[in-house]
Amino acid sequence: MSEIRILLTLTDPATTPSGNAATNIARFLTLLVIFLLVLGVTFYTTKFIARTQQGRVNSTNMEIMETMPVANGKYLQIVRIGGKYVVLAIAKDSITKITELAEGEYVPSEKPQTGSFGDLIKKFAKPDGDAAPAKTDKGEGNGDQ
Repeated sequence: MSEIRILLTLTDPATTPSGNAATNIARFLTLLVIFLLVLGVTFYTTKFIARTQQGRVNSTNMEIMETMPVANGKYLQIVRIGGKYVVLAIAKDSITKITELAEGEYVPSEKPQTGSFGDLIKKFAKPDGDAAPAKTDKGEGNGDQ
């Protein structure tokens, strides 16, 4: 019996929001504009913070050359400090110098080119002519395996 009473309460037209369609549309548009403003402010704030953090990280005398995870939360890093290369053990609460590499012991590898997200999309997007996947003879179900 209580389920029927709750159902009747939910469908009772007297409990629906008052106002005509124009008022409801105006409320919706107002909320949409506020949402878009908050989204825009969040976007530009994030870009501003990223730019300021990038400026702090860039240094001419220190650079992390390579990082290799050893265990959960523990890494080995090769760091260039001035003209010297140092191997560091990085843990949650400590940083330990392992060794200093001699001048010819470390050969820096080519760093991959980082592009924008749009460049990556263009790189992996298929042209219109290649929309269908290429057919191969393997596994076509013709019994030749």
